[in-house]
Amino acid sequence: MSRKSFLRLSLGGVAAAAVSGKTFAQESVQKPSVAVRPASGFSRTLIRNADLLTMDPQHQEMVGTDVLIDQGRIAAIGRNLSASDAEVIDARGKILMPGMVDGHRHLWQCIDAGRLVKMDPTGYSRAYLGWQRRTMACMTPEDNYLVELIGGLQAIDSGVTTVLDYAHGQPSEETALAAARGIRDSGVNGWFAFQLGRTLAFGPGSTVSMARVQADLTTTTEQNWRTVERLRSEIFSDSAAPLQLGLAPSDAIGRAVADVKKEWARVRDTGVKLLAAHVHKPAAPKALGAIGHCGSGIQDLHDAGLLGPDYHIAHGNRLTAEELGLLRDTGGMLCATVVGEFPYMLSPNMMASSHGRARQAGVATGIGIDGALVVQQDFFEHVRGAFLSLFLEPEGREIVREYKSQDALAFATSLGARAVRAGDVAGSISVGKRADLVLLATDRIGFAMQGSLADRVANFASLADIDSVWVAGKARKRHGQMLDVDWAKLKAELAAVQQRISAQAQTITFTA
Repeated sequence: MSRKSFLRLSLGGVAAAAVSGKTFAQESVQKPSVAVRPASGFSRTLIRNADLLTMDPQHQEMVGTDVLIDQGRIAAIGRNLSASDAEVIDARGKILMPGMVDGHRHLWQCIDAGRLVKMDPTGYSRAYLGWQRRTMACMTPEDNYLVELIGGLQAIDSGVTTVLDYAHGQPSEETALAAARGIRDSGVNGWFAFQLGRTLAFGPGSTVSMARVQADLTTTTEQNWRTVERLRSEIFSDSAAPLQLGLAPSDAIGRAVADVKKEWARVRDTGVKLLAAHVHKPAAPKALGAIGHCGSGIQDLHDAGLLGPDYHIAHGNRLTAEELGLLRDTGGMLCATVVGEFPYMLSPNMMASSHGRARQAGVATGIGIDGALVVQQDFFEHVRGAFLSLFLEPEGREIVREYKSQDALAFATSLGARAVRAGDVAGSISVGKRADLVLLATDRIGFAMQGSLADRVANFASLADIDSVWVAGKARKRHGQMLDVDWAKLKAELAAVQQRISAQAQTITFTA
C-alpha cells in the first residue's frame, strides 16, 4: 500500500454530537465536588491567528489562521474571520491541533495508579489478575463514579477528547451505572464499552476458588443483560450524544462457536454500534469448533459470519497478514496500546505491536493507553511510542522508513478517530466537524521552534504545553488549567478510596 493510500485511511467513520446534563448526584450517589464550567454566554468562539496542524489532507498546515466555533462545530477556517458576537481567543504563536483519540483505555484503573507498573514486567504479569479481581470486588458504586469521572477528566487534561473506555471492572448493575454516569459527567466524548460476563459472588472477607472467580468473570448472565438494558434506557438513550454505549462480549477464545454466535447476536440486537474485544493469540490452538482453533480466532469469527464494521480489537499483537486482511475486508478496527504492549512480548505467543502492519494492510488503526494503573497520562508520549515501537521487528522497520511526523500523529487523530467510528466528526480540523480542539503553547524552551508543525508537535510537545482544550466547542481547559476542577480535592478523595480498598482486598483469599 502506498503512503498516499494508507494516509487516506484517516478519513471516514461515524459518531455523534451533544451531551446530557443529568448529574449522578440526582440519581442517588453523592457526586464529588467537581464542577463543569458554566456557559460563558457566548454561542460562538473565534480562535484567532493560530498555527493550524489540521490533520486534514486538504488543509494540512496553515499559519496565522482563524477558526470559528459555532454550536459545538467548526463553522469556518480562514484568515481575518469576523464574528462580532463571539468570544475571541488570541492564539498568536500557538499551535491548534485536533483533540486526540484514545482507542483503548480502562478509565476505572486510575483508582490505583502505581500499585503495579510495567517496568516490573514479571511482577506485573504475576499480580495483575489478582489485583483486578480483588479491587473490583471491593469497589462501591460511589468509587466507580469517582474513578470514571477522574479518568475522563485526566483524558481531557492531556488533550484526549475522545476515548473508548473498555469498562471491564463493573460486576453489578449499580457499579456499571455509576461508572457510566461518571464518564458521562466528565464530559469526554467516545464510547463506554461495558464488559459482559462480569458478576461476583464474593467480596471482602471471602475465601473463594480461582475456578469460581474465573467462571464469575467470564460467563454472561441475565444480570448482565439487565444491566445493558438499564444503561441503554437510563444513561445512553440519546443516539445523538457524543458519548455512546458499546458492548464487550465475554472473552470468545476457547468458547464454542455456537455460544459466541448466540451472545454476539444478542449484543447486536441491542442496537449498539460498537462491539469491543481484547484479542491475544492463545498459547496453543483451541479445540475444533471453538474460537481460537485458528490463530488468534479471527478466521474462526470470519467463518462464523461474525466479523463486521462494528468489531473493534484491542491489542491483537500476533495477527497475521491474512487475519488483518479479514479485518480490513469486513470493516473492523484495531487499537494497539503501544507503550503497554511491551511486557506481552515476553510471552512466546506474542510479538511487537501490530499497529504498523495493520495500518499498512488497510485497517483503521489507533492507539491507546490501556491501563491507567501502570502508565502515565501524557498522550504525546504514547504517540512517540507508536513510532518507536515500529522498530522492534523487521517488517515494522520497513514500514517506518516511509513515515513522517504526521503519520505517527495520525494514529492519535485522523486515523485514530476512524478507528473508533468517529472519523466523520472528529480527528481533524475541518469545517463541519465537532470542535474537539487542543491549543498548544510553544514558549517552553524545549518546544522546538524549527521544522513543520507536525515535527514540532510529534517530537517535542508534552502535556505541560497544553494551554486550552475544547470538547464539542466547550472550553474545558484554559491557560494550562482545567476549568472548575479541584484536583487537590479529587486526589484526596481518591487517596481515601485507595486506602480503604487496599485494606479490604487483603482480606480476600483465592484458593486453587
